[in-house]
Amino acid sequence: MPASRIDRLLGFEHGMPPAFGIVAVVLGLGFLFFGWRLHRVAQVVAGFAIGSFVGALVAGWIHVEKAWGIFIGGASLALLADSLSKLMVFLLAGLAVGLAVGEGVRLWLQPSTAGFLWGFVLGFLAGGIWSWWQRRLLTMVATAFLGAVVFAWGLAVALTAFVDLPLTAFPDRHPTMALAIVSLLFVGGLSFQLWGPIPRQREEEE
Repeated sequence: MPASRIDRLLGFEHGMPPAFGIVAVVLGLGFLFFGWRLHRVAQVVAGFAIGSFVGALVAGWIHVEKAWGIFIGGASLALLADSLSKLMVFLLAGLAVGLAVGEGVRLWLQPSTAGFLWGFVLGFLAGGIWSWWQRRLLTMVATAFLGAVVFAWGLAVALTAFVDLPLTAFPDRHPTMALAIVSLLFVGGLSFQLWGPIPRQREEEE
């Protein structure tokens, strides 16, 4: 399977394993449509995902098996997610806004890795700080956006593996179209979370 930019960032030079794609599809759909209604579960899953991401990077840097980094990093942050609820919302909102702003800067203002990083840092801080005042709204925005990204990426990984469609390279070859697809998913997921038929969970003060 050809490696995409995300695969290479995570250290999978020969492409992401298909099982990861299937898991990403399921998690992405859950985040996309039920991020706020299942916000405690979303925080634990997000903790595992963020911890796994960091663990995989650290494992690559120190030259140990990536599976250990994914397991230790993911499990550690998942276990701490509930007790660090406000921090997790900060990270979720910051990550979502940071990715969106970073990609926007990279595509339209400064087409380089440096442009993405500057946009990501500014968006991360803005989204995280904003979440202190608008926790419920920013949780919905963050989970809908991250759900759209994870679902689209997981579907591309799964289809590349099982249907032999080279979709993992699609975002690199057609970034504007890929962003449009993710944006449509995001709008649909956020609309469902805001106005969907399932009653909203009452926000718990923490």
